Amino acid sequence: MTTFRVVHTSDLHLGSLFSATPEVAAQRKQEQIDTLKQILDRCTEINADALLIAGDLFDGIKVERHLLDDVKEMMSHYRLYIFITPGRHDPAAPDSCYREEWPQNVHIFRGGMEKFEIPEKNTCVWGAGFTKPYCGETLLTHFTPVASRINVLMMYGELTDTPRSDSHCNPIYREALESCGADYVALGHSHRAQLFEDHDFLYGYCGSPSPRGFDEPGEKGVLSGYVAKGFARMEFTPLDVRQYYTEKIDVSGCETTREFTGRIVTVLRDRHGESFSHHLYDITIGGSLENGIIPALPEILARLRESVFYVRLTDRTSTSLDLDLLMNDGSLRGAFVRKLVGKMQTDSRNRELYMRALLYGLRAFDGEIEIDENY
Repeated sequence: MTTFRVVHTSDLHLGSLFSATPEVAAQRKQEQIDTLKQILDRCTEINADALLIAGDLFDGIKVERHLLDDVKEMMSHYRLYIFITPGRHDPAAPDSCYREEWPQNVHIFRGGMEKFEIPEKNTCVWGAGFTKPYCGETLLTHFTPVASRINVLMMYGELTDTPRSDSHCNPIYREALESCGADYVALGHSHRAQLFEDHDFLYGYCGSPSPRGFDEPGEKGVLSGYVAKGFARMEFTPLDVRQYYTEKIDVSGCETTREFTGRIVTVLRDRHGESFSHHLYDITIGGSLENGIIPALPEILARLRESVFYVRLTDRTSTSLDLDLLMNDGSLRGAFVRKLVGKMQTDSRNRELYMRALLYGLRAFDGEIEIDENY
């Protein structure tokens, strides 16, 4: 039985700015290239015949020269077919890098439905690419599978449950796709891996192989397996990439920076194992603290970043204060407290905000917070 072994990926978004985490943006951009190498190495591991990149290889039409050269050079060293369907973010526009010369083993579907034949594998790879950022009409038209061959179809698009859709991202009517006659359909666009099976017909999204922000949680990887005439077998293969986690951690009872840091590190290790330090975290700390204690976030962050790749912190802790005693203070400090307490009484909806302002103000009076006059 002839089989066509493939690795299916999409949505790498090479060249992303990582503006949400600027402190580590340069490293994360390099790690995207490392992810592409991991994917190509996976192709070698399973002796794949082809790598299918179903859209958004790059994050934009304009690609930095050094990045493009690195990608081309890397791909040229692997002995397999590499197929690319340009997507919404990297369409094959007239000034696109996809209009340039690429290595001989790379084939780019630069427009409407096109067929690439591989006689020695009795296979046809079909693809259709975006030529501009928006595609309101389906690209599934003009797909006519060759009855005697394995037919692999790849494209970037959005699955719809109705034949008419207002999608501007190549609307693909699910029923039409399931009856199109392909043996496997490799889709791009969704950053979450999803495989769909209709009897022996398999199609799906591989998801983004490397996350770019806290809105892309969960394990990331590729789909890999084989396609034969009449059926396909694909499985999700995780990649060794950094993951983004949003965490809520109770720090009740902590008093010192060392205690806050220790509590956070312990929770992260318990939740994510010994590899916890490899990832990126958006952490909200909460809980009840002793009278007047506020976590010193800059100091806690500095300590955490000695052992964790990236952390950002939000403080939602609460602490008790003897407001009557503080308001009876005859100094400017007491006047400040009375002003804030008055605000709490007249604007109860923002009580938590005023309380936090009060806490930081009291720390400033005590000389515990440095004021940057140039801020």
